[in-house]
Order: sequence, then structure tokens, then C-alpha cells
Amino acid sequence: MAEVLLINASIKYAGVARGIQHYPPIGLAYLAASLDKAGIQSKIIDLGIEPLTVEEINDIIKSEKIRLVGISVVTPQIHNAMRIVRGIRSVFADSVSIAIGGYHISNDPTLIDRYPEIDFGLIGDGDISFPQLAKRVLDGERIKGIFNGEMTSSLDGLPMPAYELTPLERYKKMGLDAYPILGTRGCPFDCVFCSRAPMSRMVMYRSPEGILEEMSRYYDEFGGRYIFQDESFSLDRNKVMRFCEAILKWGKKVYWSAGGVRLDQVDEAMMELMWKAGCRTFFVGIESGSERVRNEIVRKNITDEEIFHAFRIMDKFKFEVEISFVLGLPTETEEELRETVHFPLKLKKMGIRCITQVGMKPSVPMPGSRLWDIAIQEGKIPADLIDRYIRFELGENFWQVWPNYVPDGLTIEKIRAYRKSGYLAYYLSPGYILWRAKRDIKNWRLLKVDAAELWSLLTTGHSTISFTE
Repeated sequence: MAEVLLINASIKYAGVARGIQHYPPIGLAYLAASLDKAGIQSKIIDLGIEPLTVEEINDIIKSEKIRLVGISVVTPQIHNAMRIVRGIRSVFADSVSIAIGGYHISNDPTLIDRYPEIDFGLIGDGDISFPQLAKRVLDGERIKGIFNGEMTSSLDGLPMPAYELTPLERYKKMGLDAYPILGTRGCPFDCVFCSRAPMSRMVMYRSPEGILEEMSRYYDEFGGRYIFQDESFSLDRNKVMRFCEAILKWGKKVYWSAGGVRLDQVDEAMMELMWKAGCRTFFVGIESGSERVRNEIVRKNITDEEIFHAFRIMDKFKFEVEISFVLGLPTETEEELRETVHFPLKLKKMGIRCITQVGMKPSVPMPGSRLWDIAIQEGKIPADLIDRYIRFELGENFWQVWPNYVPDGLTIEKIRAYRKSGYLAYYLSPGYILWRAKRDIKNWRLLKVDAAELWSLLTTGHSTISFTE
């Protein structure tokens, strides 16, 4: 019988969310493992893939005799998270304590003051602090307010994430074919659109031995396939090299995605060793085709020449690289927007073959980001946007009702039109079509997916897997 219920909130209420939530909530899996280590039993509900209503959640709380509910929330989920909070409170009054964690509370700590239905919020990591707070609640103490999570001194000291408490088989049916794993926590960079909490800019690393221990435990579960959730996998070159050498020494056949890789950290020796060690895919954020916007506004600090140099290196191997861009950034001009949407085609015309997926997303101001502050200062969004969203004054669907940032001189319609032209120019280029056809002819599932993608691009101008539309 569980004592604590951990809920991963969802953007969509009582329905399966889009693909963005078709991964197990790794943060809650770590939290559940830490609770278990402290002698506290917990249960995980991922509303992104388990479409439960408030009434069904309350039934679980009643049957399990839950005394503490912890809800992990990012801003797009906050309206439905508050719907759940109020639904629980209306039935159980003060007999159940409710806590909020995740990026939103870290960037909006006064949420607790504005919505007293929430008992307490935890900012930052919860591995150490949440079990301590949970024990106090279970011992009968009524906890209120905001708490700062204590950071662990070593990621290797944390227990393995409790994925057994998540519906892994459901994720697999939705397309999960690799074991989700973390090699690092944190990201030191300050991109204008990023809503990462300030305390999470400190980067922590797991040892190669610690990562391999987890990989070996779940080798058979996913047939040696792994997907790293790291935002900046390549930050420490020596650690990357040591990890790859450890995999080669392990001797198992593995395939893995490295998560996020910085282009200015790419070198041939590292790429070669990653390839030999089984890395096949990763993600890079270019963000803008304009050097001025990329470096002065986004603060990416990567030149065009560094980008071209990195892709020439990556192209020596057979990596599948996904690249992304953000459209409509502060002070961006129409000419700079045009540069951005045609940058993938520019790389293709240079002979780059490793790019397999391109994402172009209109910019979205989120709490905690510099873009959020800029949008409020310029009067492009109201200061109480979060509360209006929570009250459903904007509507239900985040992607349709949350405002984009649109720089002066442009319109969202023009941004979307440019995005469509950039997508079609890239995806309908003869070289890309030939590569995709050769790949898909070997896999009818991929052919079906690509046919849907093509239809979406032609009719709507964006991808079926785009999460910002």
C-alpha cells in the first residue's frame, strides 16, 4: 500500500498527450526510488499516458489511503495541475497534503501564495529533501511554504530510477524503443528562450561506472538500446571519452542516442570514439541562421564556421542528427528569419548528409526565461498570463492559446509562412527524398510515419511531431 502518490501532470486533461510525454517521467522515477530508500512506499501516475480524471485520481487516493500527493509540473501543465489540486482538496480537505515540484514552481515560487490549496512547493532537486519532507508529513506534521531542495553531492549515490512503477509497456506501445537514462544533470548555458531554473545551471556528472551499472541492469529490457536525456551530453570531453572507452571494454553490442550535443564541442576523435561505442543519434540546437541573433540574442556563442566545421566532422560517420531552430526572436528581422528557415537547405547544399530531422519552432515565452521578461517589458504578454491560463480564460489547449513572441515588424502568420517554405525546401529536396526512400523501403512503419509527415507539411506547414503548434 502506497503512502505517497507522485503525479506527472499533463498538458491534456483526461486524454493521452502528444508525443512529448511518451517517455517515463525520469524525475519522478528517481524520486520514487529515493522515497523507497527512505522506507516510504510510493505510486506513480503519468497523466500524459494514463488519462485519468480528477475523480479517478481521488479513487486511487481513497483506496490506497494516500496522505501526501506530489505533483510534478512544467508551465504548459499548470492549468490541469491546479484542476487536480482543487479536485483533491474538495474531497479530502486537509486530510491529504499536496506538494508541487518541477520547473514551474522553481520559476514561479509565489504560486504557493496565490493558490493556498497547495500546501508546499519544492524548488530544485527533490532526491534528498522530498523524502525528508514526506516523512514529516507522514508523521503528522502540517507543512506549508516553499522549500529549496538540497543537491546531492554525487549522482552515483542516488538509487536507480524506479521505472518499475511506471507503465513501461504503454510507453513501448507508443513508440519507446530505448531505455531512458541520464548521464548528467544541469546545463550551464543561458539561451534566451530557456526556462531552466537558475539553480539547475550547475552541472553534475555520473561516472562511467555508474552509468554502465544502470545500462547493464536493463540491457535485456530494451535489447541494448538507450536514449540519454542529457541536455549537454558533450560538456566534459574527458568524461565522454572515458564513458565510450568503458562501453568498448564492456564488450556488449549497444545502440544509443547521446541527447544534446554542442556543436562547438565536436571534434573528430570524440565523434569517432562515440561511433565505435555505439552512439548513432543526437540532437543539436542551432537556434538561428543569423550569427547576430544566434550569438547576441540567444547567446549561443557559436559561429557559422564552427557549425560548418562540426557538420563536416559528423558527416564522416553515419550519425543521424536532429537539428532545431527557434523562429521569431527579439529584434529578429525578416531577412534574418529567411536566413534561419533556409539554413538546413544551405547545409544540405554543402553536401552534409547526416541531418535526418529538422525542427523549426516559433518562439514561446516561458516563465524563468529571458524571453519571458523581454515579452512582459515590451507589453507583448500580460504579467498575469499564468493566472489567466490557470483560470482557463485563454482556453484549454496550450499550443493554441499560449502566445508566441513576435518581434516588431513581423507577424505570427508571416513566421509560419516562412517556416513552411523552409520545411518544404528542405524535405522536398531530391537528395533528402532519395535518402528517406532508401531508408523507408526497409521499414514499412517508417514509411507510414513519413507519409503522414509529408501530408502534414504540405497541408499545415509543420510536422506531426512538432510540440509548439
